[in-house]
Amino acid sequence: MTLFLKLQLDFASREWKPFSGISGRTRRFLLLPALLATYLTGLAQNPQYLKLQPHKLLYADTVYREAIAKNDSLLLAEAYYLYGKTYGASGDKVTAHRWYLKSLKILEPRGDSFELCRLYIRIYESQVSYEESWRYILLAQGIAQRLNSYKAWVRVYGSRSNFYTIDWSEGGLKPHLPKPRFDSALYYLHKISPLLYKHRDTNSIVENMMGIGHIHKILKKPETGIKYLTNALKLATIRNEEGQKMKLMMDLADGYLAIGQPQKAWVFLTQAQKLYNRSPFNDFFIRGNFENLYYTYYRLTGHWKQALKHSENLREIERNDFVTERNAAVSRLNMEFKAEQKDALLKAQKNELALRTETLRAQQRLTWAVSALLLVAAVLCTVFFILYRKNRRISIRNAELVKEQNHRVKNNLQVVSSLLNLQSRQLVDETAKKAVEESQLRVQAMAILHRRLYDGDGLVTVNLDEFIQELVTSVIRTFGYSEIRTVFDLAPVELSANDALSLGLIVNELTTNACKYAFPDHPDPVFQIVGEKQENVLKLTIADNGPGLPAQAGIDDSLTQRKTFGMRLIQIQVNQLAGVGRFSSQPGVRFEMQFKI
Repeated sequence: MTLFLKLQLDFASREWKPFSGISGRTRRFLLLPALLATYLTGLAQNPQYLKLQPHKLLYADTVYREAIAKNDSLLLAEAYYLYGKTYGASGDKVTAHRWYLKSLKILEPRGDSFELCRLYIRIYESQVSYEESWRYILLAQGIAQRLNSYKAWVRVYGSRSNFYTIDWSEGGLKPHLPKPRFDSALYYLHKISPLLYKHRDTNSIVENMMGIGHIHKILKKPETGIKYLTNALKLATIRNEEGQKMKLMMDLADGYLAIGQPQKAWVFLTQAQKLYNRSPFNDFFIRGNFENLYYTYYRLTGHWKQALKHSENLREIERNDFVTERNAAVSRLNMEFKAEQKDALLKAQKNELALRTETLRAQQRLTWAVSALLLVAAVLCTVFFILYRKNRRISIRNAELVKEQNHRVKNNLQVVSSLLNLQSRQLVDETAKKAVEESQLRVQAMAILHRRLYDGDGLVTVNLDEFIQELVTSVIRTFGYSEIRTVFDLAPVELSANDALSLGLIVNELTTNACKYAFPDHPDPVFQIVGEKQENVLKLTIADNGPGLPAQAGIDDSLTQRKTFGMRLIQIQVNQLAGVGRFSSQPGVRFEMQFKI
């Protein structure tokens, strides 16, 4: 028997006894403003939930952290279920339903289990739709049948009993839906009893007896209800459950008052009051129930002064909750009554005034909305300006860092070139000396590239024409040639640093080879470099007017057949550019290559 069912049954059995001495017509007149105020308040205000119980929330958090640490999906489903219970206890059914659905996504694919049955019932309790509630009860009942589990059957029977106590027709407003059927609710509570006794679940037996006693009171069978409540009180006394004892004593006091035995009712009422005074309970409903019982007792025993006092206390407790709304509703009803007495002209003026008021409110809302948008726009502009300034400073800083890096690399390359130059001067072997000098020229080519990057504005790009001319001139000057005629016909192309480095090493090798093999003893040496761009392809031709390739190599010898270090270096750099290259002799050495840029 769930606490939700007990509260619902208790509410159904309550009477507005402070108004029992007033005629029905007068009572309806007094209650109408309060009901209307309650209705209007419900439309105007958001739901107010109880505070989450800290110990329950802490336990759910603990289970959740343990599930994450162990990577246990079943434990995670249990944590979601506990979160749902915690929010459901506070009255927030929407949030509870969301947590239950998260648990359902984990449990449902795993098949039947008591945990899934229990979850279906919780989801039913968070529903407001008749069809959806019934569907989840049937799902839970199917699992209980397949598992044949005691705990599952107890929960299913309890949920079905609870289901039949609900007025799904909402007082006849939805005639196609059923009204409460307390005989069916009582039937399922009786089906629970043998299961509980079989498994000696004393706490649940007490709850079940309380539920049966409540329904008998609703069915106008107070004597039968008192019997069940008395037996329940005996069990609760044995278990020393003070909360259950207090509620049972209040129920028994109400039952004895209903059958006209105020003295017996007084015994239970005073005992319940003592338990309440030393308990941590401070509940509006319990206090109101006490005042109602005291009022009924004193009215039956003829102590009208005391009855009046507790009647006023009860009205004060209830008035604190809705007096403001009731006054406002009465005022609105009075205005509407007077408005109905006016002629058509006054109604038209009122409608016009209401329209103007609504228009003014709409204009005010529009003004506030525009002002808010302007404020947001101003804030965003300020934020964007700050971000722009910050990004600009970062960009300038990055540019300075890149320049500094290129400058250091250039200086390091110059140091390496100088070291190689010193080393070559100390070498005696001509072959080793030439190898060191060639390495120096390659390092010099890289130094020229980095100087171009450092001195230029591109930082990561270099101008092809300027870079090639400086590189070729530097190599020719290194070999001491002053009469070589150089011809450059290069398209205006900006190359990335990586492409420029590979191309510079190729040009350096070809220029070095021309100075070593083509120009010595030549009367009119010419070195020509032509570069043209066709869409995104760069075609480069490098040629000299020397004696050409050795006869044994062949005029059309491919680049891949060269075995010297310089030729292998050229091949590697061509592959690095993802291009193609070819040597020919017409006469003189001619190298043609192309690659995408």
